Amino acid sequence: MKTILLLAEKPDQAKKYANALGKPKKTDTGWDVYSDQLSAQVLVRPAVGHLVERSNPWTNFENWESVDRLPMFPDHFEFEIKKNTKKNFNAIKNAVKTVDSIMIGTDPDREGEAIAYYILNKIPGSLKKVSYRLWANSLTQKGLDMAFRNLRRPEETVNYYHEAEARGEADWLVGFNLSPFTTLMMRDHELIPEKSKGMTVGRVQTPIVSLIVKNNEEIENFVSKPFWQLRLFDQTNQVAFSHEAKFETEAEAVKALELLSDRATITQVSSEKKSKTAPKLYNLTDIQAEMSKLYKFDADRTKSIIQSLYQKGYMSYPRTNSNLITTNEFDYLVEHIDDYQAAIGKIIETPNRSPRKSFVNDKKVVEHYAIIPTEIIPDMEELEKEERLIYQMVTFRTLLMFAPDYEYTSTSITLDNNGQEFKTTGSVTLSKGWQVYLPSQSKEQVLPPYQEGQEIAVERQLKEDATKPPQRITENSLLKKWLPKYSLGTPATRDAMIKSVQDKGYITKDKKSGQLFPTERGILLIHYLDKLNIAYTNPETTGKWETALAKIGEGKMKKEDFVAKVRLAITKQIERGKEIG
Repeated sequence: MKTILLLAEKPDQAKKYANALGKPKKTDTGWDVYSDQLSAQVLVRPAVGHLVERSNPWTNFENWESVDRLPMFPDHFEFEIKKNTKKNFNAIKNAVKTVDSIMIGTDPDREGEAIAYYILNKIPGSLKKVSYRLWANSLTQKGLDMAFRNLRRPEETVNYYHEAEARGEADWLVGFNLSPFTTLMMRDHELIPEKSKGMTVGRVQTPIVSLIVKNNEEIENFVSKPFWQLRLFDQTNQVAFSHEAKFETEAEAVKALELLSDRATITQVSSEKKSKTAPKLYNLTDIQAEMSKLYKFDADRTKSIIQSLYQKGYMSYPRTNSNLITTNEFDYLVEHIDDYQAAIGKIIETPNRSPRKSFVNDKKVVEHYAIIPTEIIPDMEELEKEERLIYQMVTFRTLLMFAPDYEYTSTSITLDNNGQEFKTTGSVTLSKGWQVYLPSQSKEQVLPPYQEGQEIAVERQLKEDATKPPQRITENSLLKKWLPKYSLGTPATRDAMIKSVQDKGYITKDKKSGQLFPTERGILLIHYLDKLNIAYTNPETTGKWETALAKIGEGKMKKEDFVAKVRLAITKQIERGKEIG
C-alpha cells in the first residue's frame, strides 16, 4: 500500500486535513488515515510553525567595539532545530523514513513553503520523496476536497521557498551589518550614549520610519501660501465656473479679472452615462486599513482575527494580496447568497449573478484569491465579538459584488470669456445601486440645460485660498497607500513591521486618530543614516528589492544572484559610511 507523509504547519490544520481525507486515527504525533481519494495511507504530521530557524554564526556581534571588522558575511547559513519543538521534528523525521512520498501541506504562501523546506532540509533523503504540494485556500471540507483533487507539483511552488530564503537571508545580512555599524558610528560621534540601546537598521522597517520622519518634517516646515483664482458665477442658475490658473499675488489676479467680460459663451456641453461597480473584494492590506480607520484596530490584531476565522473554516486564506476570485469561489458564493444575508442580517438586491471581470478572473489569481466567506456559515452567536465584526464586514463586502451598479450621468460645461476657458461639472444619479447600502458616496450637482453657443450673464469673482499642509500619515494610509506604493513588505509581514518600529521606540501612534509620529530616537536614526547616505532610508530602494524578490518567486531570478547584490550594496554603504562618518 502506498504511504504518504502530509506535512501540515499547525496541529489544527493537520486535524482538518485528516478529517477531510477519511476517518483518521489520532496518534501521539498526529493523525493516520486511509484516503480513498489518494489511494494511500496518509500520515498527517504537524509542525508548530518554525521548527527550524537560522542560527547566528557570530553570536558576539552586538558587543563589537569597532567597525573595522564590518562588513562580515558568512560563507553559508546553518539552521537548527528549536529546542522546544524537537518532539514535533522527530515525529516528522520518523514518518519520512517510513513513507513512499511526501506532500507539503503548510500554509499556501512563501512563508509556508519556507517552513516546509527548512524542516525537510534537516532530514536526510527527504527532498527526494517530495512529490505533491497541497495548496488549500480554504479549510472547509469542500475547499479541501478541491485542493486534494488539484494537487500541485512541488516544482510549481518551490521558488516561493527560494524567495522566502532570499528575503530572510537579505534581511539578516542587512541587520547584522548595518545595525552594529550605525550604532558604533553614532556612539563614536557621541550621538547616543556609550551604553545606550543599539540602533537597528532593517530593509523594510527603516524606510517605514523614514516615511514617518519625512512626513513629520514636511508638516512642521510647511508654510502656507495664499493664492487667488478667477471664477465666473451664473447668478440666475447659481452655477460657478472655475479657471485652472493660480495667481500668487492678488494684484496679478485683479489684473486678469479686469480683462474678463460680464458675458460668456457656452462652447462645449458634454454629457455621458456612466456606471460604477461595487468596491473591490478585500485583500489583507485593505481590510487591515479599513479596520484601522473605522475601529482603530492594529494591523496585527486584524490579521490574527481573520486567521482565527480561517482556521475555524469560516473564511478564506488571509495573507493574500489579491482582490479577485476564480469562478470556483464565485459559484459557491452564488449558492449561499441567502445564507450570508441571513447570517449578517442584511438584505441586499443581488441581480449580478454572473461572473464579472472586476471581481472574477481565473487567469489573474496566481497564488491566493481575495478574502471571502467560505461555504460554511457560522452561528454568529458562537463567534467572538471581534470575529463577528470582521466576518460581517467581509461578508457584506462580498455580497455587494452581486448588487446593481451605481449609474449616473456626468456632465461637463465649458465656456469662453474673452479667450479664457472656464469649466464646471455636474452629475445626476440614475440608479443608486450598491450605494443604497452604504453611507452617501456621491453628491449630486444638477446643471441647467445649457446649450452650445448660448450666451449667459456672469459675475466676475476672485476666490482666495491657501496651500494646505501634507496630511499626517496614519496607520490606515500607511497600509492602504504608502506601503503598497513602494512595495514595502508583503501582506503577511506589514503588520509585524509596523508593530516592530513602535516596539523599538522609533514611532508612536495616537490611539484615537491612528496618526503616526516619529520619536526623537527615530528622527536621530534617520538623520544619521541620511548623513551616511545609507540607502535604506529611501523607500524606493526597498521597493526595487521587493521587485527583485518577486522575480525569484516567479523563477526569473536566482536567489544567489539577489543575495550577491545585497552583499555588494551593504559593502559599498559601509565603505561610504566610514569615509563620510
